[in-house]
Amino acid sequence: MMRVLGRTAILGCFGFAFSMLAPGGASAFGIRGADAGRTLHRLYNLNYANGSITVFNVANGSATVFSHFTPSPTGAQGLAVDRLGRIYTTLTAAGSSPCSVACIEVFAPNGTLLAQIPAPILPSAPGTPSLTDISVDAHGNVYVSDYGQQAVYFFTPSGSTWTGPTVVVQNSTNAASVLSVPNGGTVFVSGGCGFAAVRPYVRTQSGDYQPGACFGIGTIALIGGATENDGDVLTPVDGARGLVSVSAPNGRGANFSIPDPRGEVGGVALADGGAIAYVADHHGERIYAFARPANGWLSATKPRVLAVYKGFRGLNIIAVRE
Repeated sequence: MMRVLGRTAILGCFGFAFSMLAPGGASAFGIRGADAGRTLHRLYNLNYANGSITVFNVANGSATVFSHFTPSPTGAQGLAVDRLGRIYTTLTAAGSSPCSVACIEVFAPNGTLLAQIPAPILPSAPGTPSLTDISVDAHGNVYVSDYGQQAVYFFTPSGSTWTGPTVVVQNSTNAASVLSVPNGGTVFVSGGCGFAAVRPYVRTQSGDYQPGACFGIGTIALIGGATENDGDVLTPVDGARGLVSVSAPNGRGANFSIPDPRGEVGGVALADGGAIAYVADHHGERIYAFARPANGWLSATKPRVLAVYKGFRGLNIIAVRE
């Protein structure tokens, strides 16, 4: 099953506050220290074939299933994890279940539902909410792409609730996916730029977002991609086996290969401040950990493999906890 299977499906009022359904807690597992590539303890996976989420524990280079769940009959769309290990996904409901029209759902690692955030109805939107992707920055802000309303917006944590939305862009064309850098200063949107390209939106001092110039990436959308504060975007490469693309807003680009030349790269996740890239290979059901070269992901030096983790299943879109 190639990663692009899931991506082909891609082509209220302001000021709400939303309460947690249950308290969230920090996971006992995390990514720590300079040796993080060798000590991955937990990995989160979204299988786009059926919309299920699996949480894997990793020990001695091998994975075991910690939990497995499907958020709704229609499955999850998009995957993000915050610093506490909580799982975020988006749902667009059929028949108002489990949420009215569309919503964000937040889960504990064991699959317990912690919170539900309804999608807003934006003024002058061209359609009804239809959420396609999600990203969470280091401050806990939750960004979503709303293909139905052609917008990207985010919700801000406030104690045990989230407030918002704050709109990043509205009336975009084909706003199918979103990716925020960890500090939240830049938000990438795959909308309004044509095929396999994204636009950065940079937050100004006033809190508004200034659009930048479009730049190319290796895939049709950002789902399954990752970024760091420097703005380098790592994604799978559509139509090429075993390749990871690195793109930057200034137009620079590079790529690197996983060890399996037949590999089907589904997703990339960054950890340890962007120093470690975890790459999911569905063909071998393995995760490869790569170290960022000394001069960055766009340097002429290819990243080296730090570790290989085995024993996964259904690898596609992945996330790790910083």
